[in-house]
Amino acid sequence: MAKDNFITYKPSAELLPYIAYYYFHQSNDEAYQKSFTYYPHYKNALTSYKDVDYKILKDSFAQISSEANKTLTTIYSKMYDDIGKVNLKGVFSKIGVVFQPLGIQHFIKHNYNEVFPENVNITNCFGEAYNEVLLEVFSISSNNKKASFLNQFFQNQFVGLKEDRIIDAATLIIKYEGLITVSKVASQLTIHRKTLLRLFKRHLDCSVEGYKNLVRFRFALDKIQQEKNVNLTEISTARYYDQSDFIRQFKKLTNLPPKKFMVAVSKLGNEDTYWNFKN
Repeated sequence: MAKDNFITYKPSAELLPYIAYYYFHQSNDEAYQKSFTYYPHYKNALTSYKDVDYKILKDSFAQISSEANKTLTTIYSKMYDDIGKVNLKGVFSKIGVVFQPLGIQHFIKHNYNEVFPENVNITNCFGEAYNEVLLEVFSISSNNKKASFLNQFFQNQFVGLKEDRIIDAATLIIKYEGLITVSKVASQLTIHRKTLLRLFKRHLDCSVEGYKNLVRFRFALDKIQQEKNVNLTEISTARYYDQSDFIRQFKKLTNLPPKKFMVAVSKLGNEDTYWNFKN
């Protein structure tokens, strides 16, 4: 059985509106080999590996293996419509920064789509200063100290997102758990529907409807995972048009019907990380 360790850790209170949590994932097992699937989320992660060979293959599939000649590899994923698949081999150490909705935009100075043009981007958007922090974090064992180094970096990096309308729109959709119409979002914020669509495309690289569906899916997923003996019919009635719509939307985002998905996924750490593992 492949052995690894996955720990989640909260950022400082000042950063919590922008960063949901950090995670530290590692294995010292040279025989380690696991494949896992992760699913679309409105919270996206910046992940960094030390001493691995990272290759993006077709269909959002990543092949990761030990490579002593490599130093740091940082990836930012914005997986709104597609699942991601990862195959991990050998010894690895990984740092994840999971951002709140629009969170990373508070730390970058340029347009989101210019910094991250692809769904999966192999790029360190923070430059050499971040590499220095990562090397320090990789070298220490205390999770509290790891988080402190990351907190300090992001506090220094903060620039703020100046577009309040997109912040308010995303906040409103999450408040309603995705169960709000695009017209109502535009109406409550007193902005034109077309303006709203442009804001989502510019700052989140997705449609408003797509974002709503994703938020609805993740809230349904959280409820399924957190409650024992959950009634799928009740969830489909409360959150979807009907049971067939519920099944269709889950299959679209996970490639699995809800019942099979419930059995397949595992929760990692203490936050909302759900992966589907295959040894």
